[in-house]
Amino acid sequence: MEVSSSALAFYYVYYIFLNQMISKKYFFQFLLIALPFLVSAQQQNDDVGKFSVSPAFELMRSTHSNLFYAPSLKVNYLFSNGLEPGIGIEYSSTPIHHDNGYVLYQVRFLPVYGNLKYNFKTSKKIRPYSETSLGISFNQYNRAEDPTPDVKTKVSEQGFYVYTGFGAKYRISQGINTFLAVGFKGYKMSTNDLDINPHGLSFTLGFTFL
Repeated sequence: MEVSSSALAFYYVYYIFLNQMISKKYFFQFLLIALPFLVSAQQQNDDVGKFSVSPAFELMRSTHSNLFYAPSLKVNYLFSNGLEPGIGIEYSSTPIHHDNGYVLYQVRFLPVYGNLKYNFKTSKKIRPYSETSLGISFNQYNRAEDPTPDVKTKVSEQGFYVYTGFGAKYRISQGINTFLAVGFKGYKMSTNDLDINPHGLSFTLGFTFL
């Protein structure tokens, strides 16, 4: 069975994501390789006017160099102008995180947010898009000061959740797409430098069912 050039380009990013997911230069290398193939994979876009469900796995590398792992779920509706509004939920966790002179243990974030995508106007099998999300994150963790890491206080709070990024969808079959995205994410965005504010570079890999 002959494999299309667009499929080869997309599966190349899977290899990069799994083996070098923290290195940004590999992602941009993929974009340089994949973009020329966007003109060769013709396919009629018949997803307009449909709801989609997108389960995914998300990984954030924080500015303090630790990793947050998160399953997520989004529901969106695609309009003919390329806009795709929706809602989403995520459950992110990490065992330990250092931030502003504190040690956080058993960190759990549950953001609930509105999501908006813009699909670039193309009928290709690989479809790039931009995306942003805004919402509220319900945060829980045990907090200790760096000099006394064994003296812990349980904290429950809310934060302003933000995500912005871009990605690409690849049509596997009628009604099923897979996608890869990269962007910036923050669970408690604040103008106060003393706030605990986990944020960093985020990678997402998932499927969309129509």
